[in-house]
Formats: sequence, structure tokens, C-alpha cells
Amino acid sequence: MKRPTRLVLSWVLGALGGWGVAIVILLFLLLLMTLGALVSSQDNAVPFTSPATIEPIPPQLLQIYHAASAKYHVPWTILAGINRVETDFGRALSVSSAGAIGWMQFEPATWAAYSVDADGDGNADPYSPIDAIFTAAHYLAATGVTKHPDQAVLAYNHSTDYAREVLQLAVVYQAWNPLSPEWVWPVADRNDPILGVNGSDGQPESVQIRCSAGVSVRAIHTGTVTAATGTGVTLDIGNGLTVIEQGLRPDVSRGQVVDAGETLGTAATGGVSAALEEQGNPLSPTRANLAPTPPLVIAPPPSPAS
Repeated sequence: MKRPTRLVLSWVLGALGGWGVAIVILLFLLLLMTLGALVSSQDNAVPFTSPATIEPIPPQLLQIYHAASAKYHVPWTILAGINRVETDFGRALSVSSAGAIGWMQFEPATWAAYSVDADGDGNADPYSPIDAIFTAAHYLAATGVTKHPDQAVLAYNHSTDYAREVLQLAVVYQAWNPLSPEWVWPVADRNDPILGVNGSDGQPESVQIRCSAGVSVRAIHTGTVTAATGTGVTLDIGNGLTVIEQGLRPDVSRGQVVDAGETLGTAATGGVSAALEEQGNPLSPTRANLAPTPPLVIAPPPSPAS
């Protein structure tokens, strides 16, 4: 079936939906993991700090995630989630207390078993982002990530909190533009932030976030207020895009220009939703003008000096 020309990307706060059978199953597994017995972490993964602004994925890494995903048939979003939690996209490369090393924090024995020389330089290097990400994809494929994502991520790092954070990030990366620094998380109250994603072909795609009544609700993007009713705010953010945030008591008025992260009002008791509507073409996290994924180009190793 051809996709409609209008797609709504919405963040629904306080209401749980389903994004097909796979996501429903994933969310159920996440719930079981949370309620289950905790397993001590064997890594020094970067803490998930729940920032107001979702950190954009470095574009040079996004193409590697996609290339590794295509080769090993694993979700690129989980690769990105692991890389973010393990080493903050390669910014924190210290050796863990368990001896895990490199961009994706492999223990030496695991690296020896699954390592991939993806850049073709003759050396599988855990400190090479290409080698490390392809090795992670190889490992996740071997542990059945497509059928059992929770178990595969737990096998990667034996901590339910870790696995939950990785899978939560994967949900976010799948639902919205991972490259743009202009999008802001709509609420600061994030006790159990991401409940999942819903939506299907022709239906809204939603990241559900739990929030409390009375918390501040932020503009998810800079824009001009075109409507402020008793239950919501509509923003024109340009380029044919409209943001609609509902379920709040507005503190802004029509014609007012607001910045991303600026308070629009407070959450009402029924929860808050924020939707992004685009006219003309489907809105997609991988659309060229939102999240380009250029082809992976790996330079051949230099020829030996004669």
C-alpha cells in the first residue's frame, strides 16, 4: 500500500500505544526486564543523564551504523544506542573495570571471537570506529538481536538498566531525526521517560514519555505560535512543518515566537502530546533533508612502499 502524503510524527506523554506487533513485544520484554532481578553491570558505560536536548548522532557515525546494519541485518538504532551508552559516541574510550576496550567496549576474549577488519587495513582494531561498530553488529547478529533484542543487548552488557537504556535510545533514534540538534525533549520530568513507539503505515509514529501533571512543557522546536487554545499550542516551524502540542495549559499567545526548549505551559492531568505534521511528503528519520545517510566509503590501505 502506498504511504499517504501526510504523516504525523508525535510524542505522546502519558498514553501507551503500539507500533506494530514487534514494538508491543519489545515493550513487554522491557517491562519484564525492569521488574526482573537486577544483574550487576560489567562495564563502565556512560550514564544515561536524561538531558533536555537529545544529543544528535555524529553524521560520520550514522553511515557506519547503516552499513554495518545492512551487512549483518541488525537494527542500526541498537548499534547507535550501544555506542552512545558505552562510550558517548567514542568520546569516552577508557578501559572498563572488566577490561573492556575501544569504541564499543568489548572484552578482549569477545573481541578475539567476533572482531571484523571492516576498514580493510589488515588489522581488526577496537579503537577504529568502523571495525568496532561492524564487530558489534557481527556479535549482535550472532546473539539473535532481531528476534530477541533484549536478550542480545543483555548478552552485550549484563545489566538490565543498561539494556533498557540502549533499547530506549534505539526507540528514540527510530522515531525522530537523530542528526538535528534543533529538537528539544518536551518535558524535564522523566522518571521513566520512554515507554515506546506506536504507529504503523499511515498512522502516527509516537514516542511515549511518562510525565506528571503540572510540569513545564517545552517547545520541541523553534517556531511561531499560530494557535493557543485551552488545551494546546500550534507552532509554525517553517519548511511546511507544523508542531502541535496538546494536553497542556498554555502560557503563550498567538503570534509569539518561541525558541526550542522555551516553556509553552504546564501539563494537564490527562497527559501531553506533541505532533509534527508535514504536508506534501512523508516525514521520515532517513529523509535526505533530515537525516542523510551517505554511503560508507572505506579507503583501501596504502600500497607498501617500494
